[in-house]
Amino acid sequence: MRATCGHEPSSGLYFEVLGEPGSTPPTLFLHGGGGSGAGFRTTVDGRPGWAELLAARGEQAWVTDWPGCGRSGGRDPLAVGYEELVEGYTRLLEDAVARPARLVCHSMSGAITWKLVEGCRELVHSVLAVAASYPGNLAPPVEVVSDDGTLVRLRFAASGIVFEVRRDRLYHYSDAYVYDQGLAGSTRFPRERVDALRAGLLGIPPRAILQRLGHDGGLPRVERTDAFAGLRVLYLTGPQDPAHTREIDQATVDLLRSWGADADLLFLADRGIEGNGHFLFLEDNSDELLDLALAELDR
Repeated sequence: MRATCGHEPSSGLYFEVLGEPGSTPPTLFLHGGGGSGAGFRTTVDGRPGWAELLAARGEQAWVTDWPGCGRSGGRDPLAVGYEELVEGYTRLLEDAVARPARLVCHSMSGAITWKLVEGCRELVHSVLAVAASYPGNLAPPVEVVSDDGTLVRLRFAASGIVFEVRRDRLYHYSDAYVYDQGLAGSTRFPRERVDALRAGLLGIPPRAILQRLGHDGGLPRVERTDAFAGLRVLYLTGPQDPAHTREIDQATVDLLRSWGADADLLFLADRGIEGNGHFLFLEDNSDELLDLALAELDR
């Protein structure tokens, strides 16, 4: 019997495998900043998460923790940036998954995923981008409020939230982020479960969050755009996510299309689905959203 969890040895990336290989591609889940693989195993109100649902349907799902985060070891988290994140997931795809996979990425992991497409296209079957970050090719200029070498204060252009990041410790989301950007106007996130959300949030490597905000070199850029030719990509966006408006995510979809991808934006309000914010896979209609998104992705 093969073990269903482990660590990718070169990066320390922790993974769990749910379900058995089948006729459909395995699904690899990449959590966002502050998250972990646990967010795809259960919702904040205790229902089965997306990975559990897929496994129950006879599909194979891989859930992971970023290198340097959660249960992943072997790395100094203060030294982890996007280069190390991309390296870890590249090794996981090549040495462990070892077959073309559907990638489901959330938030900050979008920028990891676009580099995976560029670097190991033969192992990427398709991409479901859930409120996912754009490649560095589209990143707007950063507004540095202050930077004394240790404490950096940056204003995030999309939401106007000021992030305060110390280079000498892991970054933890402030109440301003959780309520004004993460949840914002969502009516689908059970507000009585905010404490459960906060309890599961991890510290983020400071280099990674600074790069996401456009500092320290910014998000990684895609150089070999030809790797996207024919790639199926679906962007899933809720109408109550201030950092992922229709305009922001449509610009990413348009860029991917210009590189040859078969990319579409599924803006939920266009389907009469209102109220969803940033944490779509944790919200009260998460089961419905998974079915809708996979039907669109796999058409």
